[in-house]
Amino acid sequence: MGLIPEQSFTVRTPAWWDNKAEYVLADYPGREDAMRIAGHDWNVIELPSFTALPVESVGSIGSLDGWKQFGNGFLRKDDGFKSHVRSDNGFLLHKSRDSFERIDNSVAYDVAELLFDQGFVYETAGTMDGGRLNYITLLLNEPIILAGLNFTRALPFGSLSWAHDGSASLKVRTGTIVQVCQNTVTASEAEGEKLGTAFTFRHTKNVHERIDEAKQVVKGLRQGVDAYREVMEELIALPVTSVERDLFVSEIIGDTGGVVSNSATTSDRVKNNIEAERAKINSLFNSPTVPVEVSLTGYGLFQAGVEYFDHLRNYRSKDSYVKRTLITHNPAKANLTKTIRDLVAA
Repeated sequence: MGLIPEQSFTVRTPAWWDNKAEYVLADYPGREDAMRIAGHDWNVIELPSFTALPVESVGSIGSLDGWKQFGNGFLRKDDGFKSHVRSDNGFLLHKSRDSFERIDNSVAYDVAELLFDQGFVYETAGTMDGGRLNYITLLLNEPIILAGLNFTRALPFGSLSWAHDGSASLKVRTGTIVQVCQNTVTASEAEGEKLGTAFTFRHTKNVHERIDEAKQVVKGLRQGVDAYREVMEELIALPVTSVERDLFVSEIIGDTGGVVSNSATTSDRVKNNIEAERAKINSLFNSPTVPVEVSLTGYGLFQAGVEYFDHLRNYRSKDSYVKRTLITHNPAKANLTKTIRDLVAA
């Protein structure tokens, strides 16, 4: 299982691991409160790097040239290296080459506020591994309205993640994933790469010089949303019959054409399992997940398919459920749009 944040917040909805809803806020915080509650209210201090040699290890070093006696051992300055420590408690985050330039938490929030000015609010933020790994999720406050419906769907998220241990730069992207742990951060980064909406600030001094480029990323986020909306509007306009809907359900549960459920060689246990899966999906139609006005459209089938693959199928553990939902690539889920088009065209 990936890391769980030591300090964090979500707004109104608890993280999957927050069983007691201890880290949930009633409303969106401003920058100062977000930094404090998420554990980001400190900066990174660069200090000279030293290596300590305990007296009992002296025999393992061939020469003590450059070492200075210090207490009960020896100390040597690490030329060309520096230490990165937290300003609030001195915790060691990383040792790096002198050429490595940090990106402070405050700089990450500068970038976040650029996106906030474009219509974002702080949805989640957190600190992991003593402050080495950090994230912010920004909620776009302009809802996507799909044509022909009287309700809204899918608010996209802008996400930032950064590391102070040298393992990652400051990354910005858009997608559909809310970051609440290391697994969801990884999933969000992968989704941004897949969608082509990822933007990276390297750990150098040019972060502020690239703000204009970051603004172009924000425009890219909107363009990505437009592409999603175009596909969803196509599916909304695609009528399906009840027979085609039944065929779709059979297809995604692995019973295409009744090849499993109608076979004389299929055991009763397997047949019961198939029917249980079929019932799970059918229960979605005319529900809040798939409202009656779209239950016989391609969009309704798409929503039912996503809900089934992400949440309704059985899982062995909470960890496997999170990985299946957010990280593991599922070809059947990825091909839902093609499956729907092929069934209706047949």
